[in-house]
Amino acid sequence: MKDSLLTTGNKKEILKAIDAKKYPQLIPILEKVKTSHAGTAKTKDKRFVIFEIVKNITEVSGNREKDFFKAGELFCKRKEAVSKEIGISLLWRGYAHDPGRVKDYLLKIADDTNWEVREYAGGAFSNTLLHNPGFYKTVMEWTRHPSENVRRAVVFAALGLRQKENLVKAFSLLEPMLFDNSKYVKKNLGPFILGSYFGNKFPKETFRQLVKWGKIRDENVRWNIIMSFNNSFGNKYPDEALEVLKMFAGDADLVVKRALLSTLRSLSKRHSLLVEKFIGKHKIIETI
Repeated sequence: MKDSLLTTGNKKEILKAIDAKKYPQLIPILEKVKTSHAGTAKTKDKRFVIFEIVKNITEVSGNREKDFFKAGELFCKRKEAVSKEIGISLLWRGYAHDPGRVKDYLLKIADDTNWEVREYAGGAFSNTLLHNPGFYKTVMEWTRHPSENVRRAVVFAALGLRQKENLVKAFSLLEPMLFDNSKYVKKNLGPFILGSYFGNKFPKETFRQLVKWGKIRDENVRWNIIMSFNNSFGNKYPDEALEVLKMFAGDADLVVKRALLSTLRSLSKRHSLLVEKFIGKHKIIETI
């Protein structure tokens, strides 16, 4: 399938509606090209709309934060998934205009029933924190939110701190999430955020932090540490990864054992000799 389903005519209609600030006219156009996969338009088509709205507001607005908030709220109030995705992508840019109401919408969109809408909420959490340091206190409070969907969005908020000078704050935000036993939170934290994002960009600092966390006697914490190497991070730094993984070689916890075997199998696809030596040295039983 094409990565864009909007026709040239569709795009002209969209640009005309944006220029006239007639945002509701955009939704029927996007609804006509939505896919069955997530019930929304293609990513490229949504990005086109978001880019053009942002460009228009940036160029002509006398109060950007207010106009981003108003436009974002208009979209977020609608029922269509694509409207919520566009809305939250605009609304975070208006955080300074009304932090309280933006937070309310972030929580609402993060807990939406549509999984793809929740993906856009994760990006909004990250961008809100990146551009508004004061939001840090709020996301720290949300690490204890009763909804696993919101807590999962908090994990993504840490990406707004993916700068060397903010690593201490990023790891402090992620630390309470390591204890979370929600599968939805875990699969996004260890393998994805910790490994693919922080590990690949800041390997030395991440390895150092993982070793510190590895001393914590909690199966969810250990699962996240082990699974942070079950991706390109582990493959890029196999020796260092195995050095951390040896901390869990004799762990009797079944959850930890399974995570270790899964990660070792992943590493063995590119580093079979290293993994075989590790298994032999630490007497790892390859089946449970």
